[in-house]
Amino acid sequence: MRVTLSLVTHPSRKLISVVCLAITTAALAVFAGPAQAAQADVSVQLSGHGYGHGRGLSQWGSYGYAVNFGSSYSAILGHYYGGTVSSGVGNPVIRVRLTALDGAGSISVTAGVDFWVGQPGPAAVRVGAGHTATFIRSGDAWQISLAPGGCGTRATVGPFAVAGNPEAAPTVHDGGDPRRLLTVCASGTGYRGNLRFLTDGGATRAINVVDTENYLRGVVPRESPAEWGDAGGGRGIEALKAQSVAARSYGLSERRYSYAETCDTTSCQVYGGAARNGGFIEDRRTDDAIRATAGEVRTRSGLIARTEFSSSSGGWTAGGDFPAVPDEGDTASPYHNWTQTLLGSQISRAYPSIGTFTSLQVLTRNGLGAEGGRVLSMRVSGTSGSVTVSGTDFRSALGLKSDWFSTGPVPNERWWEVRDIAGPGPSQSVFYGGPYMHTLACDVNGDGRDDMTLYDQGRWYVRFSLSRGNPDLVIDYGGVGLRPVCGDWDGDGRSGIGVYDGTTWHLRQTASPGNPDLVISYGWPAIVPIVGDWNGDGVDSIGAFDPATANWWLRNANSPGQPDVIWQYGYANHQSQAVPGDYDGNGVSDLAVFVGGQWYIRTAPGPGPYTLTFGYGLATDFPLSGDWDGIGADGIGGTRPGVYG
Repeated sequence: MRVTLSLVTHPSRKLISVVCLAITTAALAVFAGPAQAAQADVSVQLSGHGYGHGRGLSQWGSYGYAVNFGSSYSAILGHYYGGTVSSGVGNPVIRVRLTALDGAGSISVTAGVDFWVGQPGPAAVRVGAGHTATFIRSGDAWQISLAPGGCGTRATVGPFAVAGNPEAAPTVHDGGDPRRLLTVCASGTGYRGNLRFLTDGGATRAINVVDTENYLRGVVPRESPAEWGDAGGGRGIEALKAQSVAARSYGLSERRYSYAETCDTTSCQVYGGAARNGGFIEDRRTDDAIRATAGEVRTRSGLIARTEFSSSSGGWTAGGDFPAVPDEGDTASPYHNWTQTLLGSQISRAYPSIGTFTSLQVLTRNGLGAEGGRVLSMRVSGTSGSVTVSGTDFRSALGLKSDWFSTGPVPNERWWEVRDIAGPGPSQSVFYGGPYMHTLACDVNGDGRDDMTLYDQGRWYVRFSLSRGNPDLVIDYGGVGLRPVCGDWDGDGRSGIGVYDGTTWHLRQTASPGNPDLVISYGWPAIVPIVGDWNGDGVDSIGAFDPATANWWLRNANSPGQPDVIWQYGYANHQSQAVPGDYDGNGVSDLAVFVGGQWYIRTAPGPGPYTLTFGYGLATDFPLSGDWDGIGADGIGGTRPGVYG
């Protein structure tokens, strides 16, 4: 790759006027097809913060506080659950609805130890280790059949009727062997405690009756990554402790059903049992966190608090049952900032009464955090009318990560047209980015192919493939009014990023947020910053193009000083856009300019006549060079606002 901005040769004025006439027709021929296809749909790009409802504890925020701030689990819980105190409850039994078994006509259970089946008490039937019992629903009653072998073997006893709500219960402790747990044949999931079967309005319900501490061993590693316990030299265990107390409190505060306190999905909190296919899925690190907080809950006015939690707050919790608080720890979250593109057709399907989607308007926000915080109400408009909905409703209907988001000013995308070679011909059309974002070609991931890169007021959006979709990487670096640049500043094969403020370059050697690695005074406000490997040393360095004179002022090192070469190439008086690139694949950036839809490329060293000229693109395009296919030579491209309808 050899970055974004470019210019051309120094041909005669007479030649240029003739060429421009020639390419007007060519440009129409090349772009007429994609322009028609663009009428199909409208897109809206959203930028947002956080993942989940944002109420109570942020799991990523708690991790950030533990690892980056050294906070204890008690301090974390106190921060998120204002007005609560720590209390003890012992180890009561909790009943968990296993939702995957809802409505099943029969449920088969086995264990590696003897277990009881039927109505608890003297009437229960003892089943031998390794054998299978199948609970069969018959209306509102139950029958049981027994098979002298594991799952899938044919029953030889029963079915016989059993009164009430039958259970399966092991006769002995599992002894640390997952094969000795009660295991549901259909899923291979092993559970501690007992399994109870009942009907609820004629529907099957399967309930795991288990003590709270063993229940948590199947919850905490499903809700927070167990490896957090090893992070920050072991400080991450505090986040797992906080999760343990929050999960214990939440589970015991629930009164979801008459037959169970809670369920095993995200509707309650995720519970995966103890084992799967004969191996424990519990984890020693989360087990340690549970033991360290055994029996501890958060209470308020003597009652166990319903301690909700979600993945990421985005920087402020949402309030609700607990005071909304700023969340510095959440900067550790990969969901702290996000972007998502919605198609107009998606929005119309979600709200069919509006007809064809035309616009979104946020009406009210909660006032907490960037852009005014979470959306409280918004208007969704179309050709047939509009609806006013809550941010929570819109999030749910369109599959957004949270209700804290902002919309772009117009429902358009940036239109990219690229070719793998430097020459005329068919191109690949891609829609990506807001219509007025800066566009660059940067090999951020070092795979030898340039990535579609956008810059908008201090935020970078990088997509690794030439395809429509969400960015693979979002980076905060720079600010409003700065010119973005990218290049391989250290020769490691990956593009770093940078901004130019009119006199000074601020360069990062990696595509990541942080302070600049290089601060270089070079240039003046009227120049266009350009980047290239001017001497073939494998390192991209800085340069300045003066559109008033068509002079190139190039440095072979990323440091302040006088230009190593000053070349004139292109048309003066702001007629040329510089597009340096390695068009012949020899490792040295070539001089090139784009003038009114015509390219003038010189692949020989230094200034002089162009070696290649052709028409490609529209006169209003922003030109790009980039190695789109990874063969080592730059192709060409251009971007423009894509306007629909």
